[in-house]
Amino acid sequence: MELDERKARVLRAVVHDFIQTAEPVGSRTLTERYALGVSPATIRHELAVLEEQGYLSHPHTSSGRVPTDLGYRYYVDALSDVGKLARAQEEAIARYFEGVADLEETLVRTSALLAGLTRYTAMVSPPALERSRLRHVELVGLSARVVMLVLIIDTGRVEKRVIELPAEASVEHLEELRRRLNEALGGERLDKVEWRLGSIADSIRPEQRVLFTAVEDAIGQMVGDSAAGRVLIGGQAHLANPGAFTALETVRAVYEALEQQVLLVRMLQAAMGPAAERVSVTIGSEMTIEQMQACSLVTASYPAGDAVGTIGVLGPTRMDYLRAMAAVQAVARYLGDVLDDVEP
Repeated sequence: MELDERKARVLRAVVHDFIQTAEPVGSRTLTERYALGVSPATIRHELAVLEEQGYLSHPHTSSGRVPTDLGYRYYVDALSDVGKLARAQEEAIARYFEGVADLEETLVRTSALLAGLTRYTAMVSPPALERSRLRHVELVGLSARVVMLVLIIDTGRVEKRVIELPAEASVEHLEELRRRLNEALGGERLDKVEWRLGSIADSIRPEQRVLFTAVEDAIGQMVGDSAAGRVLIGGQAHLANPGAFTALETVRAVYEALEQQVLLVRMLQAAMGPAAERVSVTIGSEMTIEQMQACSLVTASYPAGDAVGTIGVLGPTRMDYLRAMAAVQAVARYLGDVLDDVEP
C-alpha cells in the first residue's frame, strides 16, 4: 500500500524512535524529536490512520504506538541505500580476515565477527556444494586395511573420512586408484561426482575392485552429507540482551529453533530467494520458522569460486536495520574477496 509523503515521514519517525528506545511512540515524542512540519493534532490523526491501515499497533497500557511487521517492512523497503560502516569498522574487518587459512576457520571467524559488529546472532552457511568442484582426491594408507580418504573442494573446504577395507590394499594399488580418481574427478562438479565414478567402474582392474567400491561408497556418502548443508552460529547470547525480546518464552523458543540445522538451512535459502546478489531482509511473520516470528533476519550472499554461500544476522523485529544491513553487506564483500584468493 502506497503512503503519501506525510504519513511516510510519520511512520519512518515512529519506527526509528521505537528501534532506538523500545518505548511506544506518541505524538508528543514525535513533535519534540522530529521536524515533521505539522501540528501535534495532525500527527495524532496520521498515527490513527497508520494504525487503521495496519502499519502501527496500539499497546493497551500506553498512548503511544509501535510498528507492526507491515510497518517495519515499509520502513526497510523505503531505505534508499544500505549505508556504509565507519572507516574504522571497515579496516577492522579487513584486519580480522588477515592470516586465515582454511574455509572452516574463515567461516567460524566470520560468525564471531558479524555477531560482534551487530550485537545480534550471526549465521554463516558454507558455499552450496551443488556448484562446487572437486579439486583433488588423496588416499592415505594408515594400515594395510585402513585408508584415509581426503577430498579437497575448490572453495578450500577439506573433507576427510577413514575407511576400513574388507581386504588389504597395497601402496601401489592406493597410488594407482588415487591417480585414476584425480584423472576422472579433478575439476568435476560435486553433483556429478557419483555419475563419473559409475562411468569408470567397469575399467577398474579386478584386483582393485574391492578397494574402488569402498572408496566409491565413501565419496558418495561424503558428498551427500556435505550437500545436506549446515549453518555456523555465533553470538547466541545476544538473544538475551536487555530489551531484545519481551518474553523469556520467546528467547527459549528461538534458542530451540537454532538447534535445528535443517530448518536453518531452509530458512537461509528462503530468505535469499532470487535476490541473491543483494542484502535481503525477512521480517517477523515472513520467517519460515514459526518460533522465530518475533525475529527479523538480514542476509547476503558471498561468492566462493563457482559456489555461493550465505551470511546473516538474526535479531528482534526491533533491530537496527540500517546497521545490520551495512554490516552484513560489508562482511559478505570481504569474505568473498578472501575466498576468491583461494588457489584453484
